[in-house]
Amino acid sequence: MKTLLFSLLLSVLCCQAVSGQSSSPAVIDSLQQQLALTSPHDTLRVLLLDELCWNLSHSDLPHARRYAEQGIALAQKLNYLSGEARCHNDLGTCLTLAGSADEALGEHLAALRIFRKLGMEKSMGYAYNGMANCHTLHHHFDTAETLYNKALRLAEQRRDTADQALFLSNLADLTWQQGRVNKANQYIRRSLDLYTALNILSGQANSLFTLGKVQARQQQPDSAQANLLEALMLYRVLGDEYGLSGTYTTLSAVLLTQQHPRSALEAAQLGMRYARQVGSPERLQNAFQQLASNYSALGNYRQAYRMQQQFQALRDSLVTDVNTRAMAALQSRHDTHAQQNRIRLLTQREKVTQLRADRDEDRVRLLGVIVGGLLLFVVVGSVLYGQLLRSRRELAAQHQLVADKNVALERAAHELRQLADSKDRLYAIIAHDLRGPVMAFTGVTELISFYQRTNDQEGLRHLPELVRESAQNLSSLLDNLLNWAVSQTGEISCQPERLSARELLSECYELFQTTAHSNQVQLQYEVPSHLALYADHNMVRTILRNLVGNALKFTPTGGTIRLQATLDTTDPTQICISVTDTGPGMPINQLKQVLHPRQPQLRASDSGRPTQGTGLGLQLCRTFAEYHGGTLGMSAGPEGGAMVWVTLPSASQTLEVEIAPLLRGVPLHAYAPLEKTVALG
Repeated sequence: MKTLLFSLLLSVLCCQAVSGQSSSPAVIDSLQQQLALTSPHDTLRVLLLDELCWNLSHSDLPHARRYAEQGIALAQKLNYLSGEARCHNDLGTCLTLAGSADEALGEHLAALRIFRKLGMEKSMGYAYNGMANCHTLHHHFDTAETLYNKALRLAEQRRDTADQALFLSNLADLTWQQGRVNKANQYIRRSLDLYTALNILSGQANSLFTLGKVQARQQQPDSAQANLLEALMLYRVLGDEYGLSGTYTTLSAVLLTQQHPRSALEAAQLGMRYARQVGSPERLQNAFQQLASNYSALGNYRQAYRMQQQFQALRDSLVTDVNTRAMAALQSRHDTHAQQNRIRLLTQREKVTQLRADRDEDRVRLLGVIVGGLLLFVVVGSVLYGQLLRSRRELAAQHQLVADKNVALERAAHELRQLADSKDRLYAIIAHDLRGPVMAFTGVTELISFYQRTNDQEGLRHLPELVRESAQNLSSLLDNLLNWAVSQTGEISCQPERLSARELLSECYELFQTTAHSNQVQLQYEVPSHLALYADHNMVRTILRNLVGNALKFTPTGGTIRLQATLDTTDPTQICISVTDTGPGMPINQLKQVLHPRQPQLRASDSGRPTQGTGLGLQLCRTFAEYHGGTLGMSAGPEGGAMVWVTLPSASQTLEVEIAPLLRGVPLHAYAPLEKTVALG
């Protein structure tokens, strides 16, 4: 009687299955009409495409996929991130239903990145759920459970009961596949209670379907059958062909355990019909496998073999490693009375293979954990090593910065010392060199008074010469002071031009001839008429005045001073101008110190007075010579005394072309003078 009632109920469901639709045509038509009326550049079009994808995902996968792909392309064109993410997520669902788990996982990951960027936690939960479904297809159950729990935690934080029920239902299905039946029973009953409280039919149907599978695994066929039949009623109301296919297939297995092979076969055939309409490889292979079991139970081994063969072929296209030898054994013995034993043997072999596969999978998982740990160790070590290198570089940079600051401080201290030295030298010059000419004028006034009292006419006649000499010394000193001060500030500019060497030496000769005659010193100059310099006129005159003035100070009565200009024997592009006297000369140690800019120099004079000075004149000569790229040096004269010489550029055409652009009109502070060694002996 019970069997008869069940057959009648199954017949009613079969009639409904033939006349039903998987999705409401009215809903699909309405969405398509709205899509036709929407502007191609409106974000609403993206949402309509996504809705069409979702509504067709369980009935028409090819069209659903095309709608999702169109929505993604349009959202990217409109820069509509949330719409793009929704389309990615729903496309991943379609690909999962089609069995393309790897491709689906990529779509869900793309959706998750956008949802996380936009802070859409609810949608992030759906993305985690889709990723978990992909890993479930690959039997990566641990990863799938982690992702389901992430989605569940997000729903619990938002107090979203509907999402909690969805993720609990998926966790129940996952733990059922792992064989954790008690845990699956807890998850699915919580999910069913939440869906019932919310009156969500689709959720109730899915929960009842999963609960039926769990109860079938717990050897509770009556309870499983009742829940599966209730799920079928709800799926029929909803028009969910995907749910109907899975429920019919599971119901077939339950009926087979209850020894109702005919009813079980009818249920399996309905499951196959809906699986074909949906196009889900997962549902198809489950239906093929169940049909094989049903035909085998009815003794139709040939048909059982055909179903098993199609199941294995489909399994080969989605998974790997099909047991072809077992299929060959089933084919060779399908027409014998031992068919049932062979099928049992095949089942046992499959179980052994599955156990070995599970063992291999555990080994692979363990190996993956070990490799992952090693990779994590390598990554952490690399990060720590990178931080150590960065710390070392930062420390080196700080040391370099401190060193640079120390160098800058030392440079500043050096400049301050130079300023202090310049100040001390200026004070020494004023205190010493200016005092001499001023005292000379004081002495002249005393001589005037003395000669007037004694009526010494001869002495009065010599007074103008003394006044003129003192004035010349004072003028020369002031000129040197002014040039030195300007050269220290760097504001003096060099204006090179072509100068006749003969005219320069002749001018200097005329300037000092009277002074030399009054000191009874013979002044001579020698220069070829064709020699010409390329230099600043005022600087060269200053150099010559200082060199000749120094020579007059140290040349005794009856001595000789010679001015000479020749081509430099070591460098034809330079002209050497020398001033040679017949004074007392200088020892080697004083020759090395005479150009020292910090100390006053002392040189004995045969005239009976020691002549001490700051060395300002020679320092100024050296500075002006180096501004022209030349040098200043001192050595002993060929006939005793001292010889001071400077080298200056020749006015040859080649040199003028090379030097003129560099020197003409350029302030002296704009470039550093050439560093050259001064020859001293």
